Amino acid sequence: MKKLLVVLLAMLIVGCANDESAPENEEAYEVSATQQDHAPLRPTAVAEVVNTNYDQIGEANFYQDSQGKTVVHTKVEGLKPEGFHGYHIHENGVCEVDAEEGPFMSAGGHFSLSDHDHGHHTGDLPSLYVNEDGTAQATFMLDQFTPEQLLENDVSLIIHEGRDNFANIPDRYQSSESDAPGADEETRSTGDSGDRIGCGVVVAPE
Repeated sequence: MKKLLVVLLAMLIVGCANDESAPENEEAYEVSATQQDHAPLRPTAVAEVVNTNYDQIGEANFYQDSQGKTVVHTKVEGLKPEGFHGYHIHENGVCEVDAEEGPFMSAGGHFSLSDHDHGHHTGDLPSLYVNEDGTAQATFMLDQFTPEQLLENDVSLIIHEGRDNFANIPDRYQSSESDAPGADEETRSTGDSGDRIGCGVVVAPE
């Protein structure tokens, strides 16, 4: 009986030692656990996110899975704990704090491969939720673009100061006296997310 226990214990130790599936660090675990083996751990595209002081506050990684879907993993810090923040891919790959119209405005409008209002733009992403300590982390899978398309179109990633309503403004919310009930032009193009407080140009990983 004792010999059997010794053999079983030895087999368990060897098995754990040879387990190459365990991640090398916590960051790898966070991504791999969420991706559920859909995508490799090496990103196809990346974006280093900076704030309006040009301080790096985090990054976003874009992964391609075997089924053609894109996994986006974002981790940032140093934001105001205001709950949800609008989060989008924008059409120009520039992050100019001193842009003439305001910080990061030269990144242009939302990246889109078709002519649709906000909520259906190619670059529309789920909102980021910022915790009380100013950190935010999100991982999601989508199919409206690939990392390669982002690299081909030279785009940027923008975090906004306010919440994104995704242009979901029913007519009943507008006064019946208005000539244009429902969402106005700005809402249909931006979702009323407000100023741009974070930006990262999407590039190929080094």
